[in-house]
Amino acid sequence: MVSRREQLRQESGSYTPKLVACFYAVFDPTLGPRVVHQIPEGSVATALSTFPSRPDTPKDTDSPSTLSPAPGTPVREPDSPATAQPVPRANPVLFDFASILDFVIPKPELCGHLITKATRTSKILGFPVRIVDEEKYHGSKAVYNRNAFIFNVCFVFERDAELSVYEPVARKTGRTLSALEEQFSLLSNPPPSFSMSNLLEQLYLDLNAYFETSIPLIDTNLDLCLYPFYANPPEVRIWDVPIAVTDLEQMKSYSWDVTLYKLCSFINGVNHVKRIAELAEVDLFLARQCIQHLVYYNAVILVDLFQFSNSYALLPDIADAAQYGEEDEDSGVDLRFECENYVHDGTRDTTPVPFSTLLTFYSRLRPGYPLSTWMDDLSLDALPIDVRRMIQFGVIKGFLRRAHAYPVWLDHPALKPRAARGSASSSGAATATGASGAAAAAAAASAAARARQRAASSGSKSASASAPTRRAGDLPPKRVLHATLDAPAPPQHSTNSLRRSSPPSRGSGAGSGDEDEDRAAGGGAGENSISYPPSLALLLDGSHHTDEVCLRYGIGWRTLEAVLRDLGGGAKGMEREGDDDEDDDEEEEARRERRRTRSRDDEEASLYGDKVVMLWI
Repeated sequence: MVSRREQLRQESGSYTPKLVACFYAVFDPTLGPRVVHQIPEGSVATALSTFPSRPDTPKDTDSPSTLSPAPGTPVREPDSPATAQPVPRANPVLFDFASILDFVIPKPELCGHLITKATRTSKILGFPVRIVDEEKYHGSKAVYNRNAFIFNVCFVFERDAELSVYEPVARKTGRTLSALEEQFSLLSNPPPSFSMSNLLEQLYLDLNAYFETSIPLIDTNLDLCLYPFYANPPEVRIWDVPIAVTDLEQMKSYSWDVTLYKLCSFINGVNHVKRIAELAEVDLFLARQCIQHLVYYNAVILVDLFQFSNSYALLPDIADAAQYGEEDEDSGVDLRFECENYVHDGTRDTTPVPFSTLLTFYSRLRPGYPLSTWMDDLSLDALPIDVRRMIQFGVIKGFLRRAHAYPVWLDHPALKPRAARGSASSSGAATATGASGAAAAAAAASAAARARQRAASSGSKSASASAPTRRAGDLPPKRVLHATLDAPAPPQHSTNSLRRSSPPSRGSGAGSGDEDEDRAAGGGAGENSISYPPSLALLLDGSHHTDEVCLRYGIGWRTLEAVLRDLGGGAKGMEREGDDDEDDDEEEEARRERRRTRSRDDEEASLYGDKVVMLWI
């Protein structure tokens, strides 16, 4: 979830924070830092400020006798309802000036810089200025008997406000008043035509009402304007999918950058960044920069690459969409009606699926639950629903997020213990001495379990005294263990091994040990043989998700699944050509029944073996 502070920073270009108060403070040579003027009056609590008269109770009238009663005099009873006059409440005190005076009038090293100070309920933005002039501010004839003149015009906001819009305003106000003070002594010896109180009041009213102001001073105008401030756009990855929120084709102009002009024709909400660069025949780096430029101006938004192997998780915002989604704040459109029409696939003579039914479908999503299985279990093919648009709607509205899958190869060189583990005893010693992290411990435990199983099957009494017997699925040491992370290379694989359309089960037929050895070496010529560059296996350390691995090597999800089964020792259950259709139907039905009953961990273990773990984040 995005924090409140990060959300405000991202939305800083779509709103302007309200100016709660502003005040003018100086350093008095006798009294020290003090507030000279403030708008509204009484917003800053200080003994040196002039406070308005405050009524004792809300029912007091505004007569002089009730506003300032003499000490010891009993308070007069309120008038009758017919004659009582309403008394406006005084402005609430925001903070005590004594708690922030070191930041409003700071040390000389901090003068000339923007300073932001947060209190329990407010946030103060100021630009302290220190003007050093011994001849002007020192001596018996000097108005301000000090070597330097220090002042600060501060702006007060709510505590959670993002102040990026007001930073140029505070900086320009301080510098303009500093220049006028140096030339005309506007602040230390103000002329009769100038009033700091009027200046603060005009700042406060104009910036809140019109977002700009122009205040005439001696020989210039203080022109201030609030410009939208957009935060830096996020980094555009090659697997991101841009979706246009405006009509880019109508906005296109021949004065645009050539790369940007070519890219806009291929932004359709389906193509990812790398695919767009390939279709437009432009450099991938330039394509990412152009799309980032469009994101900066809110012309496109980025979503995850849609695949039927993806899994998604609901966010708490789904409750707001279900309960308070009658009208969207931005467009004023009923969110439920918008969802029904956006998800509809456009089939004639069909009505959109009700939002309550769609909400039930959304609630079935969870991490590790592929969309293909989700569609089969809910029979979405029989409904007029566009699944891609349904998922994109939830992601765009913020109540659905992608749960990325991070494959972890437990035999990865970075996760393996340093000590050799040729037997169960050596595995235990390596676990006790050289394992670092939970992944290494899990690898050692699984190796010990396999050794015990091999020892039991061979009839030996001690696992450490018997040599492990190779079986189908126990892969020999690979040459990729000591390979370096080289540049991505196009994968070389057999298309016959990717004919399967559903995940294999552990009870299906398995290949022989020779086939496994050939497949591990990457040069097998059998039906299930597959080869891949060594650097691909080195990416399976838990820090790279499946989209990144697939697009980096230009492979599909089925190819990556075959690689994971090959590395994990779970390359079993491949459907072979020539099987009877009746047997395939029975096996498929039995596989679906097992998928419904067994846990997700057992299913993943049967898919990729015991050397590859899939983490869903």
